[in-house]
Amino acid sequence: MLKAKVRKNNVTQGSGTGSLSLNNKCEVMIFGQKYTLRSDSDDGYTRQLAEFVDQKMTDLSARTKGVELSKLAIFTAVNIAHELIQLKKEFKETETVISRRTRILIDNIEEQFEEFKPMK
Repeated sequence: MLKAKVRKNNVTQGSGTGSLSLNNKCEVMIFGQKYTLRSDSDDGYTRQLAEFVDQKMTDLSARTKGVELSKLAIFTAVNIAHELIQLKKEFKETETVISRRTRILIDNIEEQFEEFKPMK
């Protein structure tokens, strides 16, 4: 998770914790505006996140002409949250299938070794 403070026009918007160790500062462009992000992640990762958000905003703005920037940012955040929730759901379903199949494999292996158990 990127813990970042965003500086725009010399105004800092923090996460509210006040005790973050944000050692790296990285300037990025998101939707044509420059932001300085402070985080504990490396610049490459921070830029990757910014590029992702920029691309999502660009894609969404092409489909929602004339929406003001703040609303576009909220719509983008909601769309990214939707994608995240869908991925979490898919992950949980995949995890359940893997768990079930693993249990079946273990049961099959144990069944194969039943004949080697010493008789009492």
